Parts: sequence; structure tokens; C-alpha cells
Amino acid sequence: MDYIKEGIVTSEEIDSLWELSRGRAYPLTNEHKRDYLRDGFVVLPNFLTGEESQALDKVVTHNLNEMAFPDLLTKCSRKFHGEHYHSTVTHRFWQQPRIADMLSTLALDEDTAYMVTSEILEMPSGVACIPQWHWDFLTFPQNYNASFTTGTQIWWSSEEVDGNVGGGLAFLPGSHKWANEVDDGAALHPCFAMNLFDKMSAECTQLLDREMVVPKLSPTDIVVFSRFTLHRSVARNPSVPFKSPTGRRGYTLRVGSARSIFKQDTMQCFPSHPSSNFERQLKEGKRYDSVIDPKTGIPNPHAIYRPMNVRDSEELMIQEGNGRTMSTTTFLHYSAQSIIRQKIKWKLAKYVEDAVNVVAQRKLLDMSCKAAPTPDVRAYD
Repeated sequence: MDYIKEGIVTSEEIDSLWELSRGRAYPLTNEHKRDYLRDGFVVLPNFLTGEESQALDKVVTHNLNEMAFPDLLTKCSRKFHGEHYHSTVTHRFWQQPRIADMLSTLALDEDTAYMVTSEILEMPSGVACIPQWHWDFLTFPQNYNASFTTGTQIWWSSEEVDGNVGGGLAFLPGSHKWANEVDDGAALHPCFAMNLFDKMSAECTQLLDREMVVPKLSPTDIVVFSRFTLHRSVARNPSVPFKSPTGRRGYTLRVGSARSIFKQDTMQCFPSHPSSNFERQLKEGKRYDSVIDPKTGIPNPHAIYRPMNVRDSEELMIQEGNGRTMSTTTFLHYSAQSIIRQKIKWKLAKYVEDAVNVVAQRKLLDMSCKAAPTPDVRAYD
């Protein structure tokens, strides 16, 4: 897509996005690292300039207008999952040292960052887009039973959000160590459920709502949070509506480490994003960096799944066969599969499991939502 010819952004604005690679690195501090390791999330203020934020918002808004589908599973007004990448512009924007090197240092234990997928969610005033507490590890094609350093996320908001006016995300500090026992200090928490489609108990909901943190963010800030950190949307205060009549745009970038072991479906009752195997170029049980040519040390020229610290040419990004959009057919198939697995197949299995276990008066069946383990990435160090 020619964003300049289409009048979406000017050549100067495009340059401002692409010139980030020549700018200074973001000044990460020991406090940033400490907070991320302790809480599972951290806000990086002034990560973007005002001009960069405005240019990014123009491109994100255009992609949302042109390629969004009505959301069938949440309360978002519009939602767009990028298959591979939203566009050459947003891909080139994130694929540069200020982002890739920062994520490696802050969240991935110095490992190379690989983009997993991305999405744009638009949330109207007064309604929480995804009000349920949830983990995003389901959207990462990796084993759930792995270190929290194997996957992280960036979230950017087009409008100012905080705990008073709402409209942002709430996080539960420390919950990135609730899902497994891999990391130091990690342990399975009573509020962690292998099946994430069951409602949380009243006790757990009260705990989360009492301890949650809603970071203050402006359009020049980003928040980085682990794939294991519990979070949810927070409704906007209707008395302070969003400036945009269509609502707040939230842009999420999901990133995995090079050491991560690819697993197509993290859980049997939840299909991974259709782009997660990148046209079957990643194989089950292989590391994310298996697309690297061992002879040259660089990605295979035909590989779609590419490290974020390698700057691709515009020619690579726009050549035929490397399109970064999701077709209507793919979207409908993914939505239907999600509904069948989550709303029908899992519930039916759950009913059978509960009935048999009640009669047997013991845990005779465990057949509903499983996440078959794969080797942890640390075994490959």
C-alpha cells in the first residue's frame, strides 16, 4: 500500500517513523528492569515523540478503517488481527533497534526479539472492550509451561488513559509468576486455571480488583507486559468520553524470544492465531530462530517469520506473496473454529467430565481444556 500516494501520511511523517533506527536508544533504567521483573509490566514514558505518535495513529486508524472486521467475541467496536504485520509502515516502525533492543534487554533475557502477531482494538466510551481478567499466553504459539522471559507485549493507546478516567488496561502485579513453576519465585496460584473460559471465583475476582493497577499512559508512552501477566480492559468514564467519536484505539505488538519453542496450539480448546505458524514455515517443536540460515547467519530470504533486529527492505515487504493482511475467509474460519472449540466442544467435554466425576466421586476424567507440555526453552540454552 502506498500511504503517501493515498494521502494517509506525508513523506516527512513516514521518515519520522523509519528514522527511529538512527535515533538514540531508549534510556532504560535499573528501575525499569526491576519493576518489570517484579510486577510483570512497566510503563516507558515518552517512548515516542508527539510527531511519531501522531503518524503512527494515522496509519493504525487507516488500517482499522480498511481492514477491521466486526468483533464476534468481545465488546470492542472494531478489531483487527494482523496476519504477520499490519502494513509495511507499522512493520518497519517496530522493526528497529529502539524497540527490538529494548525488548531484548528489558523482557527477553537479552535474547533476540521475534514478532509473533499484532492487533488493533477500538473501544468505545463507557464499555470495557474485554472486561474479563485474562492471560495472553494463549495467543502466543508457545508452551504455557515456560519462563515469562519467552514472550512479551507492547501496548500503545491513541488517547490518554488512567485509573480515574479509565479507558486503559488494568494489570495485576506479580501475576506473571502464577501460571507455572519455571522461574525463580514462581508457583501455581490458586486463582490460575488451566481452562481460562471458566469464570473466576468471587474470591479471586475480589483479590484481582483490589490489587490491580491501571497505569497512566499518554499517546507518547507504551506499557510492556509479559505474556503471563493478568490484565483486563477498564471502561472509560462516560463523563469523560474519548476525544475520538469512534473510541480509543489500542495497538498491541506480541513478541517472542529466539529460544522459544514453537507450538501451534497452546491449548486444545483455544486455536492459536491463524498467522502463528507463518504459512507453516515454523515447525512444531522448533525454535523461533530456526528460520535463520546457518550458513549466512541471516533469515532465509523466503522466511516470513523474521527477527525484529534485522531491518528488511521495502522491496521484501511489498513483494508478491508477502502480503500482511487477513482475508475474510481466513478470519471467518478462525472465528468459527474459536466458537466451536471454546463455546461448544469444550463445554460439552466439561459437562461429560463433571458428570462422570460426580458419579465416580473422584477425578476420573480430565478431558476438557489441556495444554500438552513441550520442553522448556531453558533446556536449549
